[in-house]
Amino acid sequence: MYIFIESIDDLSFLNNELLKKSHIGVDTEFRRTTKDNMKLALLQINDGEEIYLIDALRIRDPGDSCAFLESPSVTKIFHSCKEDLEAVYAWTGRKMINIFDTQIANSFLGGSYSIGYQSLVEQELSIELEKNETRSNWFRRPLSSSQLKYAALDVEYLLYLYSIQIKDLKKFHKIEWLEEEVKFLIKNTFNPHLLELDTHRSISRSEEDLLLKRLNVLVRNIALKNNINETLLFSKRIQKYLLRSALVSGVDRACEEFTDWRKDLIMEDLTQLIL
Repeated sequence: MYIFIESIDDLSFLNNELLKKSHIGVDTEFRRTTKDNMKLALLQINDGEEIYLIDALRIRDPGDSCAFLESPSVTKIFHSCKEDLEAVYAWTGRKMINIFDTQIANSFLGGSYSIGYQSLVEQELSIELEKNETRSNWFRRPLSSSQLKYAALDVEYLLYLYSIQIKDLKKFHKIEWLEEEVKFLIKNTFNPHLLELDTHRSISRSEEDLLLKRLNVLVRNIALKNNINETLLFSKRIQKYLLRSALVSGVDRACEEFTDWRKDLIMEDLTQLIL
């Protein structure tokens, strides 16, 4: 069901094999020790033929043996990748590229913004996964057979989900939106001060509240029209950031930090809103 990797030699061999793949499913088990500090315990890989569980506690320094994670020719398929990005970076010191996120893809197809992996597998594949190891201690060794089975299941269906979602994304011309969104997410993950809310208010609170209500309706209507999740488009916090920035610096300047697909959907209507 899975192959356990706990030596640098085995990881190096696996790395060479994974560099030949076009798509792999990836997940991690980690612990956040502080707000800005992550520690990786396990890295799970599904290459479409085998599932590999890589022990990051035994292999403390992977060196160049995880080059597949940086390879632009290998698509890494995650579900909700933000914390995985941080955990892998804490272990390897390197930032991953060429990522497909099934949670974000679901949002672009009109689904829930925060759907979990188990729920998405059940929604798309009608398979119900066990959740008995969700709060497990991944830093205890040896890992139990139940933990290893759970870890393997976390990547078993990622390639299937990808094959379903990529067809729908292509059908609705949203592939470029997803690619841009993932790059935006990576940028935000490693630059946490991006899009910080300015406490400065250029109009009265009552005026701002009224405009925020109108902006919220506008965002909801745009999301419905394009069949994407409203929170993915602009969360309530980002709506407030966007409005304050637009009122102080103008719409063009306010939208500079956002993805092109968001600009295309919001700029004209936002300009009309604040006139």
